[in-house]
Amino acid sequence: MTITPDLMSGSIITTRIRLARNLRGYPFRITDVSTAKSIIKKVNRALIKSDTFNLYYVSNMDAVSLEAMKERHLISLNLMENRSCGAVLINTDESVSVMVHEEDVIREQCFMKGLRLKEAYKRLERIDDDLAKNLDFAYDEKYGYLTACPTNVGTGMRASVMMFLPALSETDRITEEKVRCERNGLTVRGLYGEGTSAEGYMYQISNEVTLGVSEYDVLKKVEDAVVGLCEKERRQMERLYGKNELSTMDKAKKSFGVLTNAVMLSYNEFLSHIANVKLGAMLGMIGISDIERIDDLIVAVRPANLCKQYGKELSATERDLFRAEIVGKKLLKLKD
Repeated sequence: MTITPDLMSGSIITTRIRLARNLRGYPFRITDVSTAKSIIKKVNRALIKSDTFNLYYVSNMDAVSLEAMKERHLISLNLMENRSCGAVLINTDESVSVMVHEEDVIREQCFMKGLRLKEAYKRLERIDDDLAKNLDFAYDEKYGYLTACPTNVGTGMRASVMMFLPALSETDRITEEKVRCERNGLTVRGLYGEGTSAEGYMYQISNEVTLGVSEYDVLKKVEDAVVGLCEKERRQMERLYGKNELSTMDKAKKSFGVLTNAVMLSYNEFLSHIANVKLGAMLGMIGISDIERIDDLIVAVRPANLCKQYGKELSATERDLFRAEIVGKKLLKLKD
């Protein structure tokens, strides 16, 4: 079995760039509601020319809506918990979100599909420049941008890439890759960052070092690591699945059958099967060419986003029923 470089594009899911910023003369964590709202309004005005943003106050949102945003990585748990002061501005296609009063006063994020670190950074850099023209960032000539967590001081930037690495995971090579990344100032985490597991063989690769380096140094280091992991994943795929082609195809097709015929489907069960289906699609065993749509489905059927699609809060059983219905219909449409 030969795996072509084009099929390896399925290993790279999304790119995210995040910038942490604080304001000169203000604490990193603002608890006065009046001051917090004043800053939110300033951020909103500063972004008027950048893009079309919708402003959401955490205090005005229900728990399901907030959780749905977190599932789509638009906000963090830290922001969700700041009900009195927190807010987020999200552009229309959800490629940019700007959290206000999270761990730092401002957290800017840009998301793009595939490996597009420089493009995502340039997009966010324009947002950051618009904010800097209207707000006085806390910046030190020696240390750079000052942040609530010392590990973000300097550029204040986290550059991360979400990857799908089944072969490295199943052979446990991912453990040594994690160690290698750590030695190079990078980290490998689960789907939702620090302390989370690698659901469906998905990992975030991001920089740990922000002080004493330039933004483009960080981008290059992360990109080099991601490209290297892609090549190692490809080689492991050839060794592992090439030797077990029939069993791999059998597992993928059985999972496709389960997902397209299930009456009830828990999220954990869905994740285990969709990973097999995606792998089968990458290996040409299942006729799905638009692999990005599989990645979109993984977020769309998480619990809170399911409730938002249905239009009301659902019980666990109702979610499992609705998830099975959505997954079955969408996968059948994706098949070539």
